[in-house]
Amino acid sequence: MVFGLFRQKASARVAPLYEGLMRASRQPAFYAGLGVADSVEGRLEMLMLHVGLAVHRLSREAAGRETARHLSEVFIDDMERSLREIGYDDSGLKRRLKKVVGAFYGRAEATAAALGSDRPAALADTLARNIYGGAADPRHVACLADYVRGFAQRLDDTSVDELVAGALPSLMPSSIPAGEPAIPDLEP
Repeated sequence: MVFGLFRQKASARVAPLYEGLMRASRQPAFYAGLGVADSVEGRLEMLMLHVGLAVHRLSREAAGRETARHLSEVFIDDMERSLREIGYDDSGLKRRLKKVVGAFYGRAEATAAALGSDRPAALADTLARNIYGGAADPRHVACLADYVRGFAQRLDDTSVDELVAGALPSLMPSSIPAGEPAIPDLEP
């Protein structure tokens, strides 16, 4: 009972951050302008990307490690709730949730490694594989990679307390930089 209450408080504490990440992942420009599949899978990939970037940023600072863990828990709880809503029963739910959680941590680790890589194409390669399933217009991938670099930098420039307080929406780039196709602003 006490642990459940603690988890509820921790979830409530990171709720503004999670909601901001969810809004960021649902920007229409990703789907209409950058060719990300406007499907359950495509939207899940974008949510995992944004949450993974935030978890990576928070985990690099002692003050943010607990928040990173709580953010991951909120994501997993949200995925469990979503899977139940679309009709998974308990046995199917466990298998599917295990896959989603594995994909989340794998993609977060791969994206973090690509951001830290000396190889310029590492991030684009990771995004092409994870977001687009390997088949993507290179211009779309390049635009998304520029956005991810900028978003990660803005997360780095924001304190843990500001992120937890919901400062994330002000971190949205005004547009995704680089090349074609022209896409609308990403501001909500």
